[in-house]
Amino acid sequence: MNFNGVSRLVVVIAVSGLLAACGGGNNDSTANNNATAAAPFSGTFAFSANGTDPADGSYFVAGSFTADGKGGLTGIEDLNLGSGVDSNVPFTGTYQADSAGNVAITISDGTPVPTFFTFPAPSGSAAVKLNYNGTGTGTLQAQSTSGFSNVGTFTFTLNGQGEGTVTGSGSFTTNAAGSFVSGSENFQDGAFARNTSALSGTLSPVFSGGRGMAVIGTDMFSYYAVSQNQIILAGLENATLIYGTATKQ
Repeated sequence: MNFNGVSRLVVVIAVSGLLAACGGGNNDSTANNNATAAAPFSGTFAFSANGTDPADGSYFVAGSFTADGKGGLTGIEDLNLGSGVDSNVPFTGTYQADSAGNVAITISDGTPVPTFFTFPAPSGSAAVKLNYNGTGTGTLQAQSTSGFSNVGTFTFTLNGQGEGTVTGSGSFTTNAAGSFVSGSENFQDGAFARNTSALSGTLSPVFSGGRGMAVIGTDMFSYYAVSQNQIILAGLENATLIYGTATKQ
């Protein structure tokens, strides 16, 4: 799918302090400044954002990446325009961070289309607000999947667009295989409403990048584990833009 200015995540963060640090001097000096600036930012992070692009309409993106502390990163993402989905997309990139803690990242998944991403470096497990391509907003926070299990009871909320505005909420409990053994959901898409007292579905274990797969009722998602109790849900339905979060109880 051609995501134009949004779908292919290339993150470039314009920070005035970085521009000042990179302006002037010879190439060796600039490289040294960039390497020094990048050093404070490292680790694995999960992110998500939603917005409206002038060319492609409403969208949602979620993913995770690892910053190496030296100005490089690798990651994976899922993108949904509502009319089409790019799923399980790997990317690589570079980044800079200034002395004020603002981070500038450029990531590429193999296409030439740029996207812009701005955020302050997070502290601990706290989430920070990000600006996505000047057309969307979202959050980014440190990702820790070591204590996460797909077995247990989760509550979830959903949002998006389909025939109308999508809202949903509910809960489910999984067994050792990740299958739902009980659950309920209240779901509305415009004038359509669905109330399910015996919700079916599955929640897979996490794979590379803290990413897993989920089926909640009739809807398919990828998910990104943020911590042992929190996941981001990214809808993979071509006809519906749907996304949300789930919290383990």
